Amino acid sequence: MIKIRKSFLVLLLLSFGYALFSGGNLPYSVFYALLLIVLFMGISTYFLGKSMSVKMEAEKWEMTSGENNNLVIKVYNDSIFPVPYVEIKSSLVSEILPRDRGDIISIGVNSQKFIKKNFRINTRGQYHLGEISCSIGDVLGVFSYKKKFKYKKIIKVYPKIYDLNNVRIVGANLREFNTKNIRAYNKGPESAETIKNIREYRRGDSYKRINWKVTAKHGKLFVKEYDSSESPRIHVFLDLRKSGFVLDKDGENEEAIVEFYLSLVRYIIQRNGNCQSIIINNKVKVSDIVGESSLELLKEQMVTTFSGGSGNLSGYMKKFLCEISKKSAVVVVTSNITRDNLNYLVSLKQEGYEINLFYFNKFIGDEAELIAEIKGQGVSCYNIEGIR
Repeated sequence: MIKIRKSFLVLLLLSFGYALFSGGNLPYSVFYALLLIVLFMGISTYFLGKSMSVKMEAEKWEMTSGENNNLVIKVYNDSIFPVPYVEIKSSLVSEILPRDRGDIISIGVNSQKFIKKNFRINTRGQYHLGEISCSIGDVLGVFSYKKKFKYKKIIKVYPKIYDLNNVRIVGANLREFNTKNIRAYNKGPESAETIKNIREYRRGDSYKRINWKVTAKHGKLFVKEYDSSESPRIHVFLDLRKSGFVLDKDGENEEAIVEFYLSLVRYIIQRNGNCQSIIINNKVKVSDIVGESSLELLKEQMVTTFSGGSGNLSGYMKKFLCEISKKSAVVVVTSNITRDNLNYLVSLKQEGYEINLFYFNKFIGDEAELIAEIKGQGVSCYNIEGIR
């Protein structure tokens, strides 16, 4: 869409009126000169706008939160005229770099210019390239031509997973889990009974599980799947109810517990733990984590899973605890440190469940006293900030 500057249009009309009422060569010369400028600038700006094209590419389409990445905006001028003024604004750049006010460039005849934007995204999610607004102007600033380019591609930002060391998960049958890999605990070479299945290698599978005999026979990688019936059962509840993030305007608390949650799940499966994931937000999502491939699916799921929903934590957990053996470990990862929630965890401990609370809340104040109180009643409590 092309626009003319109102002040110049007023000047043109005034010059026409002056020439019409005064007459003479000079007034008409001024009017015709202004008219020619308008025509030339208008036509050239229009064709320049039509010949302009913009492309946007990301250096990495998949990244981890906190990781550096680059966006490249490519501006092309395919006309026979130079472009003296081009203002480029990207909706995605404005979202991830709030202080960015766009870029103003000029482009020569039949040439191109690249604009590089370095950025870092600290929050998981799917970020659409969105829209680029391109505003082209002439030398005198009489006309402007605005053009928009829309892109459907997305940059996928995964939550960060980090290494955990010596995390103790208290549970009646977890003695071996907290010391060494459970396979080492079983002692002796693996038997046919410990191998559940042989299947083709999938991305994320541990190389330690490759069955080299079958791989050599078929000419492609095959891995062993173990029977985890002997492994410790650990139920990991991730509390993403909205009430726990009321003060979390920048999303730091939510990202911290999601990153720890995934890191903890990986920590468990690396030790052949039998893990069940229960995510609580506006609905409950339950999944059994049986290996690295399951962890990758869980990681993918967390890209689009955010805090939401309401209700009491006890209301969600009761639905599952009736099916959970009291010999299993119950892990709760949350930032919602309230007396009601903590009292409920104490009641579960008194019923015989082994409760492990992992919490993170940068706004924690009086809650510290509540944590100390339930620790005294046998609930194992750990501050995520001191572990990660």
